[in-house]
Amino acid sequence: MGTKKVVDADQLDGAMTATADAIRMKSGTQAKILWEPEQGFMSAINAIPSGGGSMPSVSPKEVNFYDYDGTCLYSYTVDEAAALEEMPPLPEHDGLICQGWNWPLYKIAAMGRAVNVGAMYITDDGKTRVYITLHEGRTSPLLGCCPNGTVTVDWGDGTEPDVLTGTSTSTVQWTPNHEYAAPGDYVITLTVDGKMGFYGSSTTNQYSGILRHSSVANTVNRVYQSAVQKVEIGSGVTSIGSYAFYNCYSLASITIPGGVTSIGNTAFRGCYSLASITIPDGVTSIGSSTFYFCYSLASITIPDGVTSIGNYAFSDCYSLASITIPGGVTSIGNNAFYNCYSLASITIPDGVTSIGSSTFYSCYGVRYYDFTRHIAVPTLSATSAFSGIPADCEIRVPAALAEEWKAATNWPAYADKIVGV
Repeated sequence: MGTKKVVDADQLDGAMTATADAIRMKSGTQAKILWEPEQGFMSAINAIPSGGGSMPSVSPKEVNFYDYDGTCLYSYTVDEAAALEEMPPLPEHDGLICQGWNWPLYKIAAMGRAVNVGAMYITDDGKTRVYITLHEGRTSPLLGCCPNGTVTVDWGDGTEPDVLTGTSTSTVQWTPNHEYAAPGDYVITLTVDGKMGFYGSSTTNQYSGILRHSSVANTVNRVYQSAVQKVEIGSGVTSIGSYAFYNCYSLASITIPGGVTSIGNTAFRGCYSLASITIPDGVTSIGSSTFYFCYSLASITIPDGVTSIGNYAFSDCYSLASITIPGGVTSIGNNAFYNCYSLASITIPDGVTSIGSSTFYSCYGVRYYDFTRHIAVPTLSATSAFSGIPADCEIRVPAALAEEWKAATNWPAYADKIVGV
């Protein structure tokens, strides 16, 4: 007869609570779980989808917590979010460590309006992983990055790695062309000793350095840039340079850790397949054309520290349905949301004092622009700011400022849309 196990009440309560928390995290719920087997732990466990550590999606409300792939994990009304005493559990994925959410709880509560929050990740081994698919006759790429120290490039096919050395996170170094024995799927891993930045060029047929055929202009470069499917950024990476992933047409997902503090102009331009992205909380500005022509981008979470949105930042993001502009943003650049056809509504925080020309040009889906928190009329650079405004769209402003708003420079073009509330 075996020895009986004795557990005191505190131990049992602690174990049950830990188990319940784990179930809630895996199942994407914060509901209480009863002990009774027929309606409690066992049924909750059986309801968890299997595979990969992913969590089920929920329908967005006003305050939404997104995973890196655009899955809405938790959603609340503004009032429900204000009542939260702690952030919802962090998601889990094989090979990744979730660093936290890119908004703190107290700032979510202080916003008092709709906000999108995103999960930040770093790789569990600290290495940056680049997932690629190579096709017949296109199996000799090279790779460029900007090391301040050394970067070891493992090509993922069992061959000897290449080592890049440098002294600046903005000066590119190139590997030799690597000859793969066969087409197929590979994972390139970059091990950084020191710091590293990503590189890209504005020169036609150069663009992203993450994978190319040549370090100079060459039409075949585009083929290799299109081979990049997914990127998971590890430790040591501090910047994503201008044009870093420009024209990586097949890039479907990327995880960016909190250590990245700058994202350059045009960094993700032409990433047609990118569906979602979480900008880490150390980034303070979104540069010009950063997400220009990201047709599939439906979900983006911007941290509260961002203070400016550059020209063409989200231009031609056809699938972008909602976006939170943080309260610290003071200016929105020219053409920033040009041709964002799916944008349904947008709140402009009271810190915004200037709106560029053609900022919301052809945003045919917007039902209302909310300026109701403003205490002064923002400067409108040109009458083109809302060109193509839908017939039933309202520009909602404080009732006390409505007449002043309609008379301010360039605003009379939209006087019939301005509604005091």
